[in-house]
Amino acid sequence: MLFSSSVFIFLFLPAALVGYQVLSYFGRIAMLSWLALISMFFYGYWNPPYLILLIASIVMNFLFASRLGEGRSERSQGNWLVVAITSNLLLLMYFKYLFPLLNFFHIHGLIRHGFTDVVLPLGISFFTFTQIAYLIDLRQGIARRQGIISYSVFVTFFPHLIAGPIIHPRELMPQLEKDRIRGLRIDDIALGMTWFIMGLAKKVLIADRIAPLADLLFKQPHEAGLTTSWLGSLAYAMQLYFDFSGYSDMAMALARMFSIEFPLNFDSPYKAHGIIEFWQRWHMTLSRYLNEYLYTPTLRWINSRRMDRGKKVSRKAAATPEGFFDMVFIPTMWTMGIAGIWHGAGPQFFIFGLLQGIYLVINHAWRYLTPRGSRFHDIIPSPFLILLTFLSFLVSLVFFRASNVHEAIYVLGSMAGFHGLGPAYGSNPGVADLPTIAFFLKKLSGCLVSLAVCFLIVWSFPNTQEILNQIPKDHERHPSLIAPKLLWRPTMVWSFGLTGVFCMVILMLDASTRFLYFQF
Repeated sequence: MLFSSSVFIFLFLPAALVGYQVLSYFGRIAMLSWLALISMFFYGYWNPPYLILLIASIVMNFLFASRLGEGRSERSQGNWLVVAITSNLLLLMYFKYLFPLLNFFHIHGLIRHGFTDVVLPLGISFFTFTQIAYLIDLRQGIARRQGIISYSVFVTFFPHLIAGPIIHPRELMPQLEKDRIRGLRIDDIALGMTWFIMGLAKKVLIADRIAPLADLLFKQPHEAGLTTSWLGSLAYAMQLYFDFSGYSDMAMALARMFSIEFPLNFDSPYKAHGIIEFWQRWHMTLSRYLNEYLYTPTLRWINSRRMDRGKKVSRKAAATPEGFFDMVFIPTMWTMGIAGIWHGAGPQFFIFGLLQGIYLVINHAWRYLTPRGSRFHDIIPSPFLILLTFLSFLVSLVFFRASNVHEAIYVLGSMAGFHGLGPAYGSNPGVADLPTIAFFLKKLSGCLVSLAVCFLIVWSFPNTQEILNQIPKDHERHPSLIAPKLLWRPTMVWSFGLTGVFCMVILMLDASTRFLYFQF
């Protein structure tokens, strides 16, 4: 079920809210049971058989959790944690990587049968990662063991079930305690509805409208030239931005309607001055997850080995070629390589991850060469850094979107001008081609206007959480162009404006597509 579908907006969500409020009079267990029930219905609505997979995963990890925590030896807990993580990863690899690998063998004639009809369960990466985090935190004493109902809500709560954010137990579990969980609150409903409409507008009015231009390029990459390859790549960058930003807004909004707060997951990443800052703003909970459960343990292991060999592990040591390779290059490339594979089974996703790793290594090297206070920080203008960061990410997005590595390389070659100007311009256009050229120029002007509006919003406007004044207290505030008088308030002016936007969205709901991150 899509957040941007009429079934969800007009049937599921009202029923979920009303049922939650009614059951709030019967206590915490009734409310949690309702949240678990509707979340499982939400997941099973798309493909009922895969609901069995979700339930099996919950039961399996709940049983593993019973083997961790107090009352067992450190060795026993460590062994059970290894078994639990391995079981989760094997389940993920079976559905996400085995069948694409078998299809690869089929395409190259190594096996006869293809598996193109196998559908990847929605959100399997997210609910698997969420449960692994719970098991690790439980083993380290950060999280407390939960009952089956509260644990089921933690895993399945529908706003984050399909595409994140990836929630830590310490963020959601305390909000489900008896003294905190409660019925609906009018202020949270008002804020949540506003937030939801804003996210829905990003998805339906912007991302879905510009998607055909990106699809045109990547469905027929060998027919694109310089112009169309740049337009298609920029369109996909904007489609992904507004699609994922819109989803993140809607997830935060839906949770807030139930008076539950989610961590921030998207914070104007195209305004970043470097790729390190970019990943602190893009899919923030995934970046945090990778840092805590992959990058940091890898770095600790490397540092431990260096110390055993009598080598230093200080920042000064990391500034040397050998130290930089050990303490920056290896853990960064390892982490981002895994992050690339997490997004998809094809080699193009692995290359996407490696490119991000290379960008991060270069950014770290720059920071070591130009520490804070360096004159270079004042010489290089911010617009140049923002543009450089965006273009670097754009190159990697070609691999992220293309069907395979060959097509991605071809598109990049087209962007470099190796394959002509565009499909409307042959190598030597004649008089007979003039109507085609005129049509192409008309379409080109419309595409340029659409992209210009997207860039204006992305680079000049405040983001949703700034407008709603929902920046977390522990989050670094970024400069905003918004005037205090333009902050959202539950006023008649805002109500009429949002009603108008909502009506526009409803008229286009039938053309809405699935969220891009659902496939990961």
